[in-house]
Amino acid sequence: MNNETIQNILARRSVRHYREQPVDKETISLIVECGLFAPSGMNAQPWHFTVITNKLVLKKISEENRKILQQSPIEKVRLKAQEPGFDSFKGAPVAIIVSADPDIYDPASACANAVENMAIAAQSLGLSSCYLGSFKIAMEKPEGSFLMHELHIPDGYKPMYALIIGYGDETPGERAPRKENTVTYIE
Repeated sequence: MNNETIQNILARRSVRHYREQPVDKETISLIVECGLFAPSGMNAQPWHFTVITNKLVLKKISEENRKILQQSPIEKVRLKAQEPGFDSFKGAPVAIIVSADPDIYDPASACANAVENMAIAAQSLGLSSCYLGSFKIAMEKPEGSFLMHELHIPDGYKPMYALIIGYGDETPGERAPRKENTVTYIE
């Protein structure tokens, strides 16, 4: 099928290594706009987007995450946090944090839809992306709550997901086959 939208959906892959090349503000704004137009239950739009292009801010969040991960009871997690160059955002020049108002109907699904819209938009614009959940570890702990304030996340909102965006510096390997027996058709 020769449909550009479907081709972008099928081609999108998670990329975890990025070039330092910045993404222009106009492109970032267009991607965020695509997130804002995601479907949400009862059109509640329960999200807040925090767009971060400041490397020092991204590094600060990563360092706070590292402190917590180094205390994990899981050895593999502790070792990952001790790696030189640990970076929650994989070196991407842009991170878009999507936070949710937990008092609105089904905020997790709405925020997930917004991130997916942005990931597909980025793909269609020739950019790479990766959907993240682990970026928020420090923000979920009392000692990391200062980050919520510094990132201007509205009171009561909860960081849900992030999308990192940039120019990929890797070629993803062969795509894993899709699991079998995961679709049932009732006719």
